[in-house]
Amino acid sequence: MLDTEFNNVKIHNWKIRIRKELLMCNIKDLLLLSNKNTQEQSRFIKVPSSEYTNVFKCDVCINGTIHPLYLKQYLCRSAWDFLKHLFRASPAKRSFRASIMLQNNGFDAPIVIGLFERRTGPFLIDNLLLTREVKNAKSIGQCLTDMSRTLRKDTLPRKRNLIECFGETVGQMHTKGIFHGDLRLGNVLVQQKEEAWRFFFIDNERTKKFQRLPTRLRLKNLVQINMFQENISDTDRMRFFRKYCAQHTHTKEAEKALAKHVLKKTEQRLRNKKKPTKSMKKYLRTNKKYLRINTEGWLAVFDRSFCQEPEALNFVRNVAALIQQGEFLKNGDTSSVSRSMWNNKNIVTKQYNHRGFCHSLRHTIKRSRALRCWINGHRLFNLGIPTPKPLAYLEQRKGLLVWKSYLVTEFVDGQMLYDFERDANVSQQQLSRIIGQIEELLEKLAKHRISHGDLKHTNILITQNGPILTDLDTMRVHRLKGIYNLKRARDMARFLKDIQDIEGKDENKT
Repeated sequence: MLDTEFNNVKIHNWKIRIRKELLMCNIKDLLLLSNKNTQEQSRFIKVPSSEYTNVFKCDVCINGTIHPLYLKQYLCRSAWDFLKHLFRASPAKRSFRASIMLQNNGFDAPIVIGLFERRTGPFLIDNLLLTREVKNAKSIGQCLTDMSRTLRKDTLPRKRNLIECFGETVGQMHTKGIFHGDLRLGNVLVQQKEEAWRFFFIDNERTKKFQRLPTRLRLKNLVQINMFQENISDTDRMRFFRKYCAQHTHTKEAEKALAKHVLKKTEQRLRNKKKPTKSMKKYLRTNKKYLRINTEGWLAVFDRSFCQEPEALNFVRNVAALIQQGEFLKNGDTSSVSRSMWNNKNIVTKQYNHRGFCHSLRHTIKRSRALRCWINGHRLFNLGIPTPKPLAYLEQRKGLLVWKSYLVTEFVDGQMLYDFERDANVSQQQLSRIIGQIEELLEKLAKHRISHGDLKHTNILITQNGPILTDLDTMRVHRLKGIYNLKRARDMARFLKDIQDIEGKDENKT
């Protein structure tokens, strides 16, 4: 058994399981990573991870050879975690055991070097897992994307071979009763040696071995794999499924029933992802597209196309100065809006001002206006409803209170509907066309039971491509039709009020 290769070590209140060849001085250095000041040292390189983990890359000397390792620190998500881990193994320990279990059963996972746990009394304070880097490996999803961009003659046979080998490997795992808790293609690293493919399973906190794998868990893994939509054809999916089923004694009828069930579940999950109330958490955590930062009294999330981590930290520290140096579009008591350049992008930064303790307490409880705009902006983007692209949101905190918040969006060159309607150069035909487009936009909102909350003409910009919505902090998605109808009536009353004001002013002029 692989777990016999480890020593049990105690250092102060740390309990450690470590490979016998690792030096004691290395262990002490790694333990310092639970301290935030140590995490900022240059020898430990922080890599992207979810908001509930910190992952560091570091070089450690083992038997005179430098090895690149990854140290994963699991963060406490809530007070419930303290109670839960009184009775349940820590995520690091579960991943440690699962990785060894996979290797004992003939499957690959990153080689585990050590497990670190620290407790105060019975309560788990820190838990970390140290693993060896898998060299020359990338996720299956990334591998398939790279293959789609190359035009080599052997690309198509390699892609087919990869899919078939993966189907065979997953089939063998399920035959042995092994379930992976999150079998997305981003959690499987692939390494090619000559004609052979090796698959390394990561994020194994929920990976388990059953005497007989329940059908619902088998189905769950297959749906997780089938959720991948890029650079995969239906023929590729069937190629995977045939190799998967070859590892089981299924009848043809059972295979067809399983395939239909997987497709039905996958379609249901994909539909749920497109619902306006679903999938908002991914915009609040570190992943492939977004970067979350929590440092020095600031909490922020950035679109990676806008800036990466070193630039993001610089932006956080200089956001107030950037607003002052830019061109003010609005400068009021409640908020200020400034246009400026950053990373060769023309951006608009909106600062929501601090207006007293009670105001801060209220927006801490109900979430800051910048955060609400950030989420609602992505919600509209997913539904194909035009709005300025959100690039970042920032919250400046004092203790637990949100003191100020900031929203960063792309600059959109347009004219407020309020001014557009008064522009003498706008013909009646142009105005009628824009009003028709606004009606279509409002119908899209109605289809998804979304109320804007402040549908003034100053919150609709008219661009060359048509109208777009701004100021989304009061936007809501309603489950109950009655409440939505009430909110929509208020929206329309506010929208029509501006039209009546314009008509009244025109009559006064004549």
